[in-house]
Amino acid sequence: MRLGFSQRGRRQDTRYELVKAVVPAAQSELYTSLLSLSLAERPFAQPVPPAIRNEIRRSDPEFVAGLALYFREQAGRDFRDLAFFLTAELAALNGNDESIAALIGRIIGRPEDVPLWLDYYFRSTKQDQRPGRAVRRALGALLNQMDEYQYSRSGTATQKALGEALGLLKPKAGDRSRKALFSKISKGHAPVRMTWEQEWFAVYQQRYDSAEQRQVALREKWKEGISTFRIGYTPLLGNLGPMLCAGVSGKVLKLAAEYLGNAAAVKRSGVSPLRLLEVWRTLRRMDHGGGGMLSEALEKAALYSSWTRCRFGSPGVSVIAMDVSNSMKRTVNGYTGVHRFDVAPLLAMLLKDRGDRVITGIIGNTWRPVELPVRPLLLGTEEFRAHEGEAGYGINAWLVLRDLLWKKQAVARVLVFTDCRLWDSRAYHQPAGADIRYWWRLYRQQVAPEAKLFLFDLAGYGSKQLECPEDDVLLIAGWKDTVFDVLSTLETAH
Repeated sequence: MRLGFSQRGRRQDTRYELVKAVVPAAQSELYTSLLSLSLAERPFAQPVPPAIRNEIRRSDPEFVAGLALYFREQAGRDFRDLAFFLTAELAALNGNDESIAALIGRIIGRPEDVPLWLDYYFRSTKQDQRPGRAVRRALGALLNQMDEYQYSRSGTATQKALGEALGLLKPKAGDRSRKALFSKISKGHAPVRMTWEQEWFAVYQQRYDSAEQRQVALREKWKEGISTFRIGYTPLLGNLGPMLCAGVSGKVLKLAAEYLGNAAAVKRSGVSPLRLLEVWRTLRRMDHGGGGMLSEALEKAALYSSWTRCRFGSPGVSVIAMDVSNSMKRTVNGYTGVHRFDVAPLLAMLLKDRGDRVITGIIGNTWRPVELPVRPLLLGTEEFRAHEGEAGYGINAWLVLRDLLWKKQAVARVLVFTDCRLWDSRAYHQPAGADIRYWWRLYRQQVAPEAKLFLFDLAGYGSKQLECPEDDVLLIAGWKDTVFDVLSTLETAH
């Protein structure tokens, strides 16, 4: 199978330091298999399919190393696990190679990630087989970058894992301070710093003479956490309800809202717009003062959320066709207050707000173009629910392609969001001759030979999370928030 995206202008350097992410035809199966694996709900919770592991071990090590570097340094933080997995496989094959050891040191980067990489390594080899000497030296150099303050800020699980890594690798301390730290960790005497959440829970569990006393104590703890920003973005987002129930002051509430809507804080957190939508809906159901201010902050936050950090959807025109049948109101995997119905309109409005050209519409028995507003994003997504059933309850996605063909309108990509597999099966209520494959081939031949088709089956009926049945056709089954990062790497990998 050949990956159907342009490969022009690519080259490969044989040195690890300058390896580019190259996807020649012979390696495209491995590349797409890895990306499909990353879209699984818990990709490494179960053993990696033997076919993927065998393909890695048959591949050119320089290509595998270049792929690991691409996933770690160019594709984004969501692909760290793939980079760890690939380098663990290389280390399992030849852990005494100095170039592999240098690559591993570059891929891991931080001392607190050493235990995680070791976990991947032991999955790739026998549990009692220690890494090669060169790899142990590289990992020991990373552990020597850790200081006492950095260790104290790690979570309890990470601290325990770091202690086990030190016992396994037995690195030579680089100086007296590191030697003292390693000794404290091995004896369990290293300082432990409680997080704000742990302190809050301790305050909550204390015994009080009255409920009013508990509320005053919690209110003061919220004030301290928000005014010093110790609470962190994600914990604050997940505890807006308890914060409002604690009755914090207007000044504290304003600080919280400013933090929630801060562009840098949102980007650093990597929060999904679907998560923001879920919290926004929770606030709308609450009868507490300050909910409106926080809702406005969430609207601002959506403009800088995780979907906006990748360039998927640019350049060129995108067509987004949305299934609005009742079955699309089932929850999205990983959420309780967000439905399949919400994914497409939220994406469309985010792309439009970014300045991309987007054509939107709803599919059913017919194809009906619908103009969506640019802002507000979350409120606009909520109001889109009024379109349920407007085009009927069939799923005639081929009508989108026929309409583009008749208009001779060239677009860069067509995205269809529904809850079934469309490519090789006829959906309910489709008439004879409604073959999406036929219309797609005809459209590419006559109008847009460079166009790409993305078929999203949000229910996940596909056998794989990501399939490429033909050039420039991708089938995406199920849902994971990193899906647009994955698709962006397929469009722009170089």
